Amino acid sequence: MLEQFSTEQGITFPRFHGDIRDDAERLRLQIACRRDSLLRGDVFSHISAGLIHGLDPTIIGAERVEVSRRAPTRSYPGLFVYSRAVPADEVALRNSYPVTSLRRTLADIALDHSLEVSVPLISQALRDHGMTREEIRRLLMNGSRGVRRARLALEISSELFEAASEALCAVRFHEHGITGMVPQVDVRTAAGAFIARNDFQHETLPVVVEVHGVGKYYLHPDGPDAAAKANHQRNMNLLNAGYRVFNLTFGDLFRPKVFAEIKRCLDGMQQQQQRRH
Repeated sequence: MLEQFSTEQGITFPRFHGDIRDDAERLRLQIACRRDSLLRGDVFSHISAGLIHGLDPTIIGAERVEVSRRAPTRSYPGLFVYSRAVPADEVALRNSYPVTSLRRTLADIALDHSLEVSVPLISQALRDHGMTREEIRRLLMNGSRGVRRARLALEISSELFEAASEALCAVRFHEHGITGMVPQVDVRTAAGAFIARNDFQHETLPVVVEVHGVGKYYLHPDGPDAAAKANHQRNMNLLNAGYRVFNLTFGDLFRPKVFAEIKRCLDGMQQQQQRRH
């Protein structure tokens, strides 16, 4: 029997969308099918555990079910086994699925998966699940494989990211050497009138980066046309206030030339500032 662990209350799975979210739905199905075949002491871990805990990965990072057990690391069709002895206090039971605790799950993902996988999930847990960086950091032991990358993931992650796409954008900033981009900054006129709340704004330069996901338009209460009109007006207000605005689609997060352009813009503005001083 397939038991539900959908992230949406009252919604069973699979629920396919025809986009990148389907990768998670396919993995959820695999996890459900594996539950009754686990060996004694096995626990779902990593991305599999994250899905059971209700996290929503932007990039799945795994095509196979992941479990941890007291045994050598093994790779099987549809299953990856990590050689991990998980303490009893780091094991939870969610919807009848034995899983690593949320903090252990996030630490494992940070240690064994890329930043583009771990940062959005850690950010979601900080924002929506009451997790703290310190809880995760305590599980990152010196000398562990992947610990430097895991600590970097904690540094990049933020509860201020309002969507997984923003967390992924922060990873791209790091990869392209873009620094000083502050999330969720309110912009006001000299008289104090509100102009916009920006996804990212540079700490010293008039540069704004907006990441437009599907929800910004199709989940708008007045529909996509009203959302597009409001966004156009917002963009014009920022331009009139002297800001250079980069509007990124989700697809742009996978186009290096977009971030190279942002980097060139910032470098050029910084050089102009230096010449003036």
